[in-house]
Amino acid sequence: MKKYTAFIVDDEDRNINIIVHFINKFCPNIEIIGTSNSFQDSITKIELLKPQILYLDIQLHDKTAFDMLDIIDFSEYEIILVTAYDNFAVKAFKYNVLDYVMKPISIEDIVLASNKAISRIEDKEVFDNEKFELKSNHTPETSSIVTISSIDKIDIIKKGDILFCKSDGRYTTFYLKNGEECVACKNIGEYENLLTDNCFFRIHQSYIINLDFVVSINKKSGHYCEMTNGARLPISKRRIEEFNKYLKIK
Repeated sequence: MKKYTAFIVDDEDRNINIIVHFINKFCPNIEIIGTSNSFQDSITKIELLKPQILYLDIQLHDKTAFDMLDIIDFSEYEIILVTAYDNFAVKAFKYNVLDYVMKPISIEDIVLASNKAISRIEDKEVFDNEKFELKSNHTPETSSIVTISSIDKIDIIKKGDILFCKSDGRYTTFYLKNGEECVACKNIGEYENLLTDNCFFRIHQSYIINLDFVVSINKKSGHYCEMTNGARLPISKRRIEEFNKYLKIK
């Protein structure tokens, strides 16, 4: 049986124990590889262990799950909120949250949400395999373009015309050198796999930039890139070192 890894965050150990019990008993194909009841410890362990599924309590002492998702790259995980609050649906959508499980926690809700996470992981794996095969068969001409599917049309743009991409939950906005913007119905993680040319780099969980359009890199008042259109885009702390190596900055 194939296993899918999971991590649980809740500031109450009782809730963690309940989720662990339900998953171990009713979701045998999910392996819990870690738990935490504190904010910073959770971030450290999640970035180290790289689980596929996150079960997150919204309120974590004086912090929230959304504060955590601002730090980690939330596009890499299937996120299930386990919470007593039901008024965060709009905000949760922006963070690509898969599902809500309301407290008090029920077996049925945990199992349904977990199965939904597994289905999405499997769908992504199929998509990645198909994408790899498609990429392998691409000619140089076709690899120089990106197709952007929106609700009512499909735009075909040249990679060289892209200044940067910005994540907005399950959507991605492309900013082009002619000043136009295109909104795609896919998350930025999927486009990161397509924009593999040397001129593209993901500087933040929310941004992929085209280095050809970077005017300067500010290192004094917080690391950020200034683009030719005047946009100032933040470089996340965990990507600074990798970005410097990429640019061969010493």
